[in-house]
Amino acid sequence: MRVKFIFLIFTYFFVSTTYAQNRFNKWINPEIDSTYVDSYYKDLIIRVYSSRKYSNQRIVDFEDKTSLSYLPSNGSTLGVGFTYKFITLNAGFVFPFTRLDQKIYGKTDRLDLQIHLYLKRFYVDCFSGYYKGQYLGNTKQVMPSFKPENGFYIRNDLKTYAIGLGIYTNFNPQKFRYEAPFLQNVRQKKSAGSPTAGFEVFWAGSQADSSFIPKGIASSNFFGKTDFNKWEILTFNLSGGYAYNFVLLKKIFILLSLNGSLGIGYNHIYPINSVKLNHLSFNAGINQRIGVGYQFDRIFVGVSWIGYHLLSPTTIPKTYIEWSPGVIRFNMAYRLTMKKRFNIK
Repeated sequence: MRVKFIFLIFTYFFVSTTYAQNRFNKWINPEIDSTYVDSYYKDLIIRVYSSRKYSNQRIVDFEDKTSLSYLPSNGSTLGVGFTYKFITLNAGFVFPFTRLDQKIYGKTDRLDLQIHLYLKRFYVDCFSGYYKGQYLGNTKQVMPSFKPENGFYIRNDLKTYAIGLGIYTNFNPQKFRYEAPFLQNVRQKKSAGSPTAGFEVFWAGSQADSSFIPKGIASSNFFGKTDFNKWEILTFNLSGGYAYNFVLLKKIFILLSLNGSLGIGYNHIYPINSVKLNHLSFNAGINQRIGVGYQFDRIFVGVSWIGYHLLSPTTIPKTYIEWSPGVIRFNMAYRLTMKKRFNIK
C-alpha cells in the first residue's frame, strides 16, 4: 500500500511538473502570428550604420528654476554589422570628421558598452560606460557673462561612470515585435502594440577635480550654495508602460515605446571639504524607444533612438541629479536568404 501511495505521489509530481514546464516553454517561446509579423530569423541581415552613444548628466534645482546640463562631445560612429538568428555583431569606428570641434566643445574620451537584447518574450537593456570630459550645454543661459561667446564652458576633468540593467516583458509577442527598427530581422505587417512591465537596477556616478557648479553662474543660491565635486546613485525600480508600432501603406512604420519606473535608491553627494550627504528616497525613471523606417522587399532604411532618464532627489530640498544614457542610430540593411543554414545552440 505504501509503495502504491509513493508511486502515485511521484507520478502526480512528474506529470504536473512536465505540464507546467511545457506551458512555461510555450509562454517564453510563443509562436508569431504571421498575419501581423514576418519573421526573418533564418535570414542573414547585413547592415551599415551611423550611431552616437551618449551619457548626459543634469544638476537640477527646482526651487531656483535652474539646471546645469553637462554633455559629452564624442563623435558619431560609422560601422558595419550583421544579425543571424539571435546573434548580432556590430563593429564601428569614430573618424576625425565625425567629431565635434574640440575648441568649442572640448574633448571626450569614452569607453561605452550598451547591450540591447531582444528575445521573444523579453527585451533587455544594459547601460555601462566611462566618459571623461564634458561641456556645459546651456552655458549661455546660466553663465551669460561667459567668454568666448561662440564656445561653451568646458570641463575636461569631469568623469561619468555607470552600469545598469533593465529587463522588460512584452505581453503580446505573437503580434507585436521590437526587432524591426533595431535588428531588422522581423517585419511588422499590421499595426499592433503591447503593455510592458519589468525591473531596473542602476548604479551611476560622476566626479570632478573641483565643484560641478561654476563660479560664473548667474544664480547666487543654486543648489543651496553647496559646492560638491562628486555624486552617486544606486537604485532598484519597478517599471511599466506601453509600446505600439504603427504601420502605414504596408511599408512605413513608426514604433513608439515608453516605460515609466519608480523605486527606492540612495543618492550620495560629496561637498568639498565636508562630509558625504546621503539620501534614501524614491527615484523615478523613463525608458523610451522610437523607431521610424521604410521596408522595401529586402532593403531597410530607418532611424532609431533608445534613451533612459533617471531622476534622483538629493538631501538638499527640491534638488535632483538626472542621468541620461542612450544611443541614436541610422541603419541601412539588406536581407540575404541563406542557401545553407547553420544550427546555433
